[in-house]
Amino acid sequence: MALGGRYLQHDGGTAADTVQNVGSRSWFGRKLTGVLSYIRKHPQEFVLQVLTFTLLCQWIYVGSKKVFTYAEFRASMIKQPFANGYGIMLSYILPAVQLATGTLFIFEGTKRLGFWFTIILMFVFSSYVILALRDTWGSIPCDCVLEFPISWKAHLWVNGLISIACIAGLLLDRKIRISHQRKLMTK
Repeated sequence: MALGGRYLQHDGGTAADTVQNVGSRSWFGRKLTGVLSYIRKHPQEFVLQVLTFTLLCQWIYVGSKKVFTYAEFRASMIKQPFANGYGIMLSYILPAVQLATGTLFIFEGTKRLGFWFTIILMFVFSSYVILALRDTWGSIPCDCVLEFPISWKAHLWVNGLISIACIAGLLLDRKIRISHQRKLMTK
């Protein structure tokens, strides 16, 4: 219905007023509204993206920290309870593997591989922590190789939580892929 050159909407406001109100919201407000709308419509995809982004940041941070403090990291690897040659070799391999694992989370096609690599790395790191806690080498190796200032037992729990998050990510990814395939088949 026209009213003085304006069209009334069902709520009694005019279309021009509605457009003006949308334009007056801040950029941040519009973006926040869009994100909240996406979360409401796609909660599983959002959780998967949060897990993916968190693991991406974790591996890039951990690997980069070793690269940027390489001399200190190498010295701590040599102090570990295995032959110096292994420590030196691991000081090259470990940051590269961690950065590569983080990079896998960037691309949709390699994200699942990133989850699997993370589970494998958490198993290896947890095995090492368990051996240290069981006093396999006569003493617990220095805490200098731990990325976060927490105890060895707490580190074991963190590794477990990361592994659980990876399993949840793999399950969510599978569920989302199956859902998308079903939607494509019904079209």
